[in-house]
Amino acid sequence: MHSKMNPKISFLYYGTYLVLLAVLFCTPMRIMAQNSVWGSVADVKGKAGKKVAGTKQKMKNLKEQVQNWGLDTNYKHAFLIGGKLNSDGWSGCMNWAHRKNYNLNNFWQISFSEIKGEKQVKQMSTGSYPQFGNPSAYVFGKINNLYTLQIGWGQEKLLLPSVMEGNISLSFRCNYGFSLAMLKPYYLKLVYTDYVGTTQIDHLEQQKYSQADSATFLKTSAIMGASTWSKSLTEIHYVAGGYFEMSFDITPGKAKTFIQVLNLGVNAAVYAKPLPIMVDQTTTFWQANIFAGLIIGKRWK
Repeated sequence: MHSKMNPKISFLYYGTYLVLLAVLFCTPMRIMAQNSVWGSVADVKGKAGKKVAGTKQKMKNLKEQVQNWGLDTNYKHAFLIGGKLNSDGWSGCMNWAHRKNYNLNNFWQISFSEIKGEKQVKQMSTGSYPQFGNPSAYVFGKINNLYTLQIGWGQEKLLLPSVMEGNISLSFRCNYGFSLAMLKPYYLKLVYTDYVGTTQIDHLEQQKYSQADSATFLKTSAIMGASTWSKSLTEIHYVAGGYFEMSFDITPGKAKTFIQVLNLGVNAAVYAKPLPIMVDQTTTFWQANIFAGLIIGKRWK
């Protein structure tokens, strides 16, 4: 004899059964969807990582190309630029070289220098004239700024090659050519005093050295300082001449980016007229100095 199932229990039983079926049916689809999402994220990250790595490699290759360009030991041409400290001033120079063979280079050189007087010392003005502003620095007894432009041709011979990688190589340089001296008058701001009756009247003038005005030019209490560098650009006096230079080039180690050369030597020049710089300095037709410089550059075929 069968008893009838309570309708409420029957509904609960079948409802639970349907819910379990729905969960079992949806779970694989949810897992697949999650796997698909995570898989797509992983793919995107992988592609982005490869792109970044490729960009880094390209930048690294470009950096290596820039660094290695111009370092070839089997070169035909070279360009170098540098500066020198001279016993009488400073110089900036440029060189273009053409390699004839393993031991010999031909080169052109252009250099610009400032020549200073032996007793040239900068000092502060001691003049006390508040109405003319603050005093400034000047060089006592200086009458001209002297600059030189030298253009010449020469040869460089390898004396001691770099036998092993990283060793020092030694070369001897000799060049000569045209030298142009430029004398630019040196102006001072000078205070002149006039009297109208018993009244003292001071006025300021910018003057260069002259025999007629030498007393005021060399009177420290009347000097307010040096005029601006551009004051006498239109008054430059040019003197032609020739020069001769000898030096040793020391190339230490293996270059990483630029060819680096230590340059030690002497330079002498002769001119058509004397080149006065200081009032109390002997005026000569020639200039000579010893120098030490650092030159960097590139080489190529």
